[in-house]
Amino acid sequence: MSKHWTLDRVMRFILWTVGLGISLALVYYLRGVLFPFFAAFLIAYIVDPIVNKLQTLVKKRVIAVIIVLLAFALILFGVGKLFIPQIVHEVQTLGVLIARMFTDSEWSSRLNEFLPANLWETVREMVSWDKLAAAMQHMDFWSEVQNIASKVLPGAWGVLSYTGTVAVWFSSAAVIFMYLVFIMLDMHKIRNGILNAFPVRFRRNASLFAMDTDKFMGNYFRAQALVALIVGILYAIGFGVMGLPMGVAFGLFSGALNMIPYMQLTTIPLALLLAVVHALNTGLPFWEVALIICSIYLVVQVIQDFFLVPRIVGGSMDLPPVGILLSLSIWGKLLGFLGLLVAIPFTCICLVYLKRFHEHTAEAESTEVGPPPEA
Repeated sequence: MSKHWTLDRVMRFILWTVGLGISLALVYYLRGVLFPFFAAFLIAYIVDPIVNKLQTLVKKRVIAVIIVLLAFALILFGVGKLFIPQIVHEVQTLGVLIARMFTDSEWSSRLNEFLPANLWETVREMVSWDKLAAAMQHMDFWSEVQNIASKVLPGAWGVLSYTGTVAVWFSSAAVIFMYLVFIMLDMHKIRNGILNAFPVRFRRNASLFAMDTDKFMGNYFRAQALVALIVGILYAIGFGVMGLPMGVAFGLFSGALNMIPYMQLTTIPLALLLAVVHALNTGLPFWEVALIICSIYLVVQVIQDFFLVPRIVGGSMDLPPVGILLSLSIWGKLLGFLGLLVAIPFTCICLVYLKRFHEHTAEAESTEVGPPPEA
C-alpha cells in the first residue's frame, strides 16, 4: 500500500462512504418533508447576492430581505394580473373544445382519420374527458387534474402531493415561504454553522471546497434561471402565434420546467394532445399542426443549446448534456422528484470534491518527489 493510502485513511474513506450511504437513505425516507426546505433553500440561494448587495446599501439584512420579498411579490402580482385572466379564458375555451370532441360527430369522424382507433379508445378510457371539460369550463378542474396525474405521473405526483387537495398545496406554499424567509435572513449563519461543524484542521479545506461549490452552483443556477425565462418566452411566442389552445400559458409552463435541464421536452405529448384539439378547431391537417409544434420545439432547443447555454451558462459547469441527463437519471432514480431538483447541486458537489481530491493528490506527490538534485 502506498504512503498516501494508510490503514487510517482507508478506514476513514470507508466510514465516509457508509455515512454518505446512510445520509442518502435518510434523505430518501424524508424526501416529502425535505422538499419544501430544498425548494426554499434553492430560491434563497439564487437571490442571496441581491440581498447581500442591498444589505450594503441599507445596512440591515432584515430590511434587505423585506425589499427583495416585496419586489418579488410585486412582480408576481403584475405577472398574475397580466396573465391569469388570459390563462383562465384559455382554460375555459379549451374545456369547450374538449367537450365538442365528444359531442360533434364531424370532429369524431376526423379524429378517426388521423388517430389510430385503439389509441383514441385508450385515451378516452384513461380520463373522464366529459367531466374534465365541464370542470375546465367552470375553472374547477383540480380533481380531474389529480386523476390524470395519478395515472400518467404516479411517481412524481406522489412526491408533489400526497392527498391532492388544494389545502395541502396552500399549506406547502406557506411552509416554503416560512423556510424562505428564515433562510434568507440567516444565510450567512447557515454557511458559518456548516463550516464550524468541521474540525479545526479541516476548516481551511472545507472553506475552499465551499467557495468552489458556491461559485460552481451559484453561477449555474442563476444562469439556468435566465435561460428558463428566455425559453419560456420563446415557447409562449411560438405557441401563441400559431394559435395553440392555452399556447401562452403552456409555453411559460414549459419554460419553467427548464430549470431542470431538458425537462421541458416531457411536455411534447401534451403539446401533441393540444395539437389534436387545434387541428379539429381550425380544420388544418393534424400532421401539419404537429409539424409546426415539433418545429417550435426544435428551433427553441437549437437556440438554447447553441446560443443561450454557451453565452449565459458558459463555463459555470463543465458538464456536457449527456452528463446532465445521466445525473438527472441517477439522482431521480435514487430520490424521485426531489432527486431531479437536487441532481445538479449534488453533481456540482461531487465534481468539486473530485477536483479538490486530484489537486491535493498532485500536491502531495510533488512534495514527496521534491526538487531535482543539483548537478
